[in-house]
Amino acid sequence: MSTKPGRRIVWGHLLLLTVIVGVVIAYLLDARGVSTRVNNLLLVQPAAILALILAALVLPGIFPQRGSPDEDELPKETTGDLLRVFALIGALAFLAFSLETIGFDIATFIFMVVALAICGERRIWVNLLFSAVFTVFLIYGYGTITPFPFPLTIL
Repeated sequence: MSTKPGRRIVWGHLLLLTVIVGVVIAYLLDARGVSTRVNNLLLVQPAAILALILAALVLPGIFPQRGSPDEDELPKETTGDLLRVFALIGALAFLAFSLETIGFDIATFIFMVVALAICGERRIWVNLLFSAVFTVFLIYGYGTITPFPFPLTIL
């Protein structure tokens, strides 16, 4: 434990949070630039405000005080952690590029199964059940608030 006074900065987390906040603000400004009608901002503006509030709540954790228990609890990142991050990025890219070709429902289900496995879920029945339930709720929930016809294969 360090006895130096002051705060430490977790630079990776700060960078990621900065990128997320920047993208949220850019998306909100772009949506507002197109139209400020309620129909255009019904989903975007509340989601952006919620994301900014959550970012503000996360921000103090990026600056743990030296010698505090928070500093000792920071996990040491390994090569395996980095590989899992890149695997999740690949799974998300697969989702984005396959939505129209294999359908929103199948692509979402595959992404959820792969993402849960990458994140450590080893019980296959839990993985498949959770992915299926999540996909059904996502498809029907998003379909009720968005009139855009998503390409679906099964649902």
